Amino acid sequence: MARWNKGSEVIERLLEDRHLEEVPADADTAERLIATARRHISSATSNAESDPEGAFALAYDAARKTATALLAHQGLRPTSTGGHIAVADAINAQFPGIEGLKSIDRLRRRRNQAEYPDPRDYDPVTTDEVDDAVAAASACVDAAEKLLAAPQLGLFR
Repeated sequence: MARWNKGSEVIERLLEDRHLEEVPADADTAERLIATARRHISSATSNAESDPEGAFALAYDAARKTATALLAHQGLRPTSTGGHIAVADAINAQFPGIEGLKSIDRLRRRRNQAEYPDPRDYDPVTTDEVDDAVAAASACVDAAEKLLAAPQLGLFR
């Protein structure tokens, strides 16, 4: 498998800062993460009306796990130091402008706002936001499945 070079300077920095680590590339892990993401999307859709905050978090988790699947395929894994932002940074560097994938950081920020609300400016998640997050997560899964099937998406190193 060829080396994936797009965004390599950002990935190298994330590795150096220990926000990502190199692991054995694992197609099975990538496949399991995609399957989990699809279940999260289904659950988010089912719970949008009754629990918009929970449904939004599930949609975001679906997008993040999908992105993590792409990294696993490349032999990369976020560390607890890098966390969710490392996933967003790595994906934005490597796959800029790809529908769904480009939404991960936006979803992450909104999910954080809902999870850690500012009492001076409470802004509850709406069902419209859940619908948007579900659509973005679904687009993320679709894009990732195409990338995972493409022979040019190889290991990072």
